[in-house]
Amino acid sequence: MNDFQNKMKEKIKIYSKKEYLDGYINNEFLTNDGDADVFYNIHDKEELFDSRTVHNQIDLLPSVYSFIEDKTSMLDSTIQIQLHIVGVKFHPKEQELIRHLIKEHYAIELYKIQKEYVKYRRKVIVLIFIGIISLLGYAFLSIYSGSLFFLEVFGFLFSFSLWESFDSLIYTMSEIRNRRSDITQNLLLTINFDEDTSIKKEI
Repeated sequence: MNDFQNKMKEKIKIYSKKEYLDGYINNEFLTNDGDADVFYNIHDKEELFDSRTVHNQIDLLPSVYSFIEDKTSMLDSTIQIQLHIVGVKFHPKEQELIRHLIKEHYAIELYKIQKEYVKYRRKVIVLIFIGIISLLGYAFLSIYSGSLFFLEVFGFLFSFSLWESFDSLIYTMSEIRNRRSDITQNLLLTINFDEDTSIKKEI
């Protein structure tokens, strides 16, 4: 058990080092011009298209989007990504359809995350407003009234709204902004098609 725990700690220490992560990303993804190459290797078109969807409702398999997000999550959101779909020949109309489906998917995701961001931004504005009113009420009662009950009420409202607004600003909205940047990066990726599996660079 101790040997296993020591091995775990050793691996965590290695993989947590910035030098290791940077080296892995450089070798796995980055090109000489600073862009990133992501290779999705397939053997059949069915590995892309969801058989449960047809005609105007056709979509790609969820695993395709999961693959893209798993790979791009390791990259800085400012990096331009080239997605290479390798191994099968696609008709130009099929290529255009795949590009459209991926763009459409991330455009919808961006719309949803932006709505979430606006919702939390409004929440923060309301909480700050409540906090300011509560502080003014607390200050007024401290000077002109000796009501301990209302002082406690305004004091609670002020501290609660202050805490909630800072929590939303520092944690929730920051996380949403990061997710929004990742989604936008995937929306802007360039999609290439190649039958030759040998184009995948050596690691």
